[in-house]
Amino acid sequence: MSDPAWDGVDRRVGDDRRRGTSRAGSGRRSTDGETHLTTSIHRLLGPDASVLERQLPFLVLYLVSMLIVLSPSLTVPHPGFLVVAGVIVAVQALAARLLPWDRWPEGAQDVLPLVLIFSVGVVRAGTGTVGPLFTTMVFLPVITLASQQGRRGVVLATAGVASVVFAPPILDPTLHVTGDTILRSFYLSLVAFVVAVTVHEITDRLRARTIALERLQLQQTALLERARRDATELGRVADRRRAARDQLISVIDSATEQAIMATDADGIIEVFNPGAERLLGYSQGEVVGRLPVTAFHQQSELDERRRGLVDYADDGDSPLGFDTIVAAALAGRPEVRDWTYVRRDGTTLTVRLAVTRREDVDESAAGYVVVATDVTAEREAARLQDEFVSLVSHELRTPLTSVLGYLDLLTDGTDPLTDDQREYLTVIDRNARRQLRLVGDLLLTAQVDAGKFSISPQRLDLVDVARASLTSATPVAEAARVQLDLVAEPTVVDADPVRLAQVLDNLISNAIKFTPAGGSIRVSVEPTALGARIAVADTGIGIPPDELESLTTRFFRASTATRRAIQGVGLGLAITKAVVDAHGGTLSIASLVGEGTTFTIELPATPPG
Repeated sequence: MSDPAWDGVDRRVGDDRRRGTSRAGSGRRSTDGETHLTTSIHRLLGPDASVLERQLPFLVLYLVSMLIVLSPSLTVPHPGFLVVAGVIVAVQALAARLLPWDRWPEGAQDVLPLVLIFSVGVVRAGTGTVGPLFTTMVFLPVITLASQQGRRGVVLATAGVASVVFAPPILDPTLHVTGDTILRSFYLSLVAFVVAVTVHEITDRLRARTIALERLQLQQTALLERARRDATELGRVADRRRAARDQLISVIDSATEQAIMATDADGIIEVFNPGAERLLGYSQGEVVGRLPVTAFHQQSELDERRRGLVDYADDGDSPLGFDTIVAAALAGRPEVRDWTYVRRDGTTLTVRLAVTRREDVDESAAGYVVVATDVTAEREAARLQDEFVSLVSHELRTPLTSVLGYLDLLTDGTDPLTDDQREYLTVIDRNARRQLRLVGDLLLTAQVDAGKFSISPQRLDLVDVARASLTSATPVAEAARVQLDLVAEPTVVDADPVRLAQVLDNLISNAIKFTPAGGSIRVSVEPTALGARIAVADTGIGIPPDELESLTTRFFRASTATRRAIQGVGLGLAITKAVVDAHGGTLSIASLVGEGTTFTIELPATPPG
């Protein structure tokens, strides 16, 4: 929309320009004529003219002077000198036209104006008393010489003019040099010197200005080229940013399983994708620019979380509780935590919330991106699983302990047992102890999840722990026809012997189950600069690389185990990792399908805390 005040100014300026154009019409025509004349003169005398073109003004004046000489009213005492002068001028013109002056040094062209000065002297000698009339032609070659670079042209021009005055006495022996001749020679040489110096200074200044203008033009051309390149690059950057923005919007809009919301620095929602609409039951029009991101949170949960923040400070401008949600992102700490969202219909759901800070060009907070994933079903499944594990483990542990106690009484009792009865009791004892170990594993995982898992470190040699685990596994390995090897150096650390024995039992047991007959298992123990390293390497069937990261997840079993129906419930490696983590160590797994697997444990000399 245009401003009426500015429109009026534009109209007045336009009227003034039209009136100025009509009033200046005649003046412009005269100015155009002057400009054309100046351009023509510059074309003939300037540096862009050819060598012959720079001689044309003198040639024109010379022809005019010859026409004057031919007038019947003038008496020429020595016509032969005029013929000689004409030949000299003609030869000079041909030389200016035909010789390659551009290939010679600049000083070579000084010959041409000197020849013209000499021809003026010859004309003056030939015309006698009317000779001084044509002497003024000498100033054209003087100007040509003076316009050259350096002081050489000034000196040559002054000397040349002096020689013109003395030309008649030199060429005509009947004439004598008088004081008047000397005086006129001195005065004319002085005038030539002043003209030459003036022309030389003006030419130098014009030349310097021309060079400066050319340099400025080159700089302007370079700047324009740079600006053109920058404009092209800015256009490409703008196109890329526009394409990236469109792609980002497309990705955000296509994310239907996550609620993605972008807020300004105060928490007001600016972006609300279709996934958020589906998850929360609101439309974009109801939310964008209207509601804060805290509108979906339970206020009691925000208050409870706020009380847990030591450095919380409400700025008074953001929605109540917004600083609680973005506290970690504002401090530059990544944080993913569960929150309870309230949908439009009043129902609640548990979401895993990831908050990212968006920075402005001055590194201040321009806003935040909130990504919410519905984990209600996952959290409920985990809760039910924990309840199930706790219930089953407690309900089974006591009966199994009782069963094992009575089995010991039957086995060690005074009543004799037949061989079949002893075999039956052995099978019952083996399965009962297996179930008791499973219940113990379930209880241990429950303790780990509840944060109640602890270790009792003491001074020990890991070689003793490894040797005891290998001794216990030897009968099973012999039955499976798998060779067990121990490569160990004395390695003393502070650790829980019971838990580390459990770790090695799990790793060796797994290695035996996954190693075909004829294979081998090597257990190595060695000290390191920071503590100890334990490795269990087998030549078994291996594990696919895409499953390595999931091996320590509870109840996860590798596809190679399920295809071969290898027994197990998927708790051994989860317990192993929990024990290693409790010792402050690390567990790494390397495997190749068909070649074997290596489990490596790095332990510190002393557990933390």
